[in-house]
Amino acid sequence: MQLIIPWDRPDSARECFHRDGFVVMEAAFTPDECRWARDRLAGLFTGRFPTGTYPDEWYWREGLSRPDATRHMSNAWKSDHLIASIVQAPWVGDWIAYLNGWPRTRLGQDTIWIKPPLARPSSLHQDNSFIDFLAPATMSTCWMTFDDTHADAATIEYVPGSHLWPTAPLPADFHDPGDHRARMRASAAAAGVADPAVVQLEVPAGTIVFHNGNVWHGAAGSQRTGAAWRHTLAAHLLPADVRFTTAPGGYIYRRYQLPDDDSLRDAFFPAYPPPEPRPGRPSFPILTAHS
Repeated sequence: MQLIIPWDRPDSARECFHRDGFVVMEAAFTPDECRWARDRLAGLFTGRFPTGTYPDEWYWREGLSRPDATRHMSNAWKSDHLIASIVQAPWVGDWIAYLNGWPRTRLGQDTIWIKPPLARPSSLHQDNSFIDFLAPATMSTCWMTFDDTHADAATIEYVPGSHLWPTAPLPADFHDPGDHRARMRASAAAAGVADPAVVQLEVPAGTIVFHNGNVWHGAAGSQRTGAAWRHTLAAHLLPADVRFTTAPGGYIYRRYQLPDDDSLRDAFFPAYPPPEPRPGRPSFPILTAHS
């Protein structure tokens, strides 16, 4: 059973985060808020964008895509002010800053993953591999699930301690891997780890997980039919002083880089308020009013 940390024990959370590369916090969203979030996320994939602005990535179209294909979207905060209220909430910045020891943070992007029954696997990967065009090339994630998760239903899986391994190159087979753990095992062997452990999280709806940008994680394929869905939202944060480099890459991020300017502008990569010295329990006043 995975250790779950209460919100009033931030020191214990930081100890787990530094040891394993991730920490599982107790459920923070209520059942009503989870139901609201599932409906809200699903609605985005029908093209329901309250702000009128499209997200930066949108994979899966109703009536066109396979029903067992994973739904994936990036930067839905631009399309829905209520999604923005979650991923830009001050508590997210407080916790990421506290766990990583960063003085300030900014939002790099958000991602939505909806895994249907019989969903295919997603390759284990390191988030930092995707931002090698930034300095420092490091991010940290707040992952939120709005469904109960199960080992045989495409739950997220982590490799404890793998955040201490070198950062691997960008994966080419992220969405359609043959063996979704193959690249992780190769990286483990290069790091001198003979038999890396894999933890498949089985947690209740409303659970929040924070993870290091270098920890290996992904999802196996779902073996379940019926109502075994997984609706998740993640906020990927960067240190506030991050800059663009001259390295290639960043087809989404560089859309918002101005000429002769290596800064990440707040309008596109919102900065969080100065963090509290000790983070507290999350609150969702806007969701409470809508759920």
